[in-house]
Amino acid sequence: MLKNVKTRLVSLLSVTRGSRAKAELLDAAERLIAEHGYDVPLREIALAAGQRNNSAVNYHFRNRQELVDAVVTRRLLPMEIEREQMLGELGDSESADVHALLRVLVLPLVNVEATHYARFLDVVRPRLPAEPQRAGESAWPRVLDALSHAVPTSDRRLQHRRVSAVATAMFALIAERERQSQDADRTPEDPEEIVGMLAAMLTAPLIAPACPSPRGG
Repeated sequence: MLKNVKTRLVSLLSVTRGSRAKAELLDAAERLIAEHGYDVPLREIALAAGQRNNSAVNYHFRNRQELVDAVVTRRLLPMEIEREQMLGELGDSESADVHALLRVLVLPLVNVEATHYARFLDVVRPRLPAEPQRAGESAWPRVLDALSHAVPTSDRRLQHRRVSAVATAMFALIAERERQSQDADRTPEDPEEIVGMLAAMLTAPLIAPACPSPRGG
């Protein structure tokens, strides 16, 4: 019986060490990718996480993309909970104020308890899978769909393009705000300023392309 207890204790300690190692790798990946880009060497991530084995990332996550996905997944759940709560308070999202809808996207990212995640996300976003398409999977598509109705056109293709551009701008602005927060000589931008800029971008009138000048004369 004593042998079985010892075996279980050894197994538990091994799991605990493994969980701690994975968490440290996620922290290191988030920071180094934010600072040095997507292609930062995996051995540098392992070293920053205190791992002496250069292949620690491959052992725990198999490859770089799975490591990146794990960083996103770790941060996503609490943000999704916050977004669902905010949407619940708004009621009918389709008739909600544009600024209120944008806060649902912006504030959870601003409030995340991390020093590098916004910059990390700005770097890796082009390499992530498309956002969930079914509303039940995430609050994200519901908010984007509601925002599309604020674009001053009935052309769905143009609505989607404008919303996509606003989302790209949002990630860049929040990443810059995070960068400002790490600089003692700079004051981080107020989240409401970001919301205001995005709202102005979303609702700005669409300008028809100029007609080519007729030739001849």
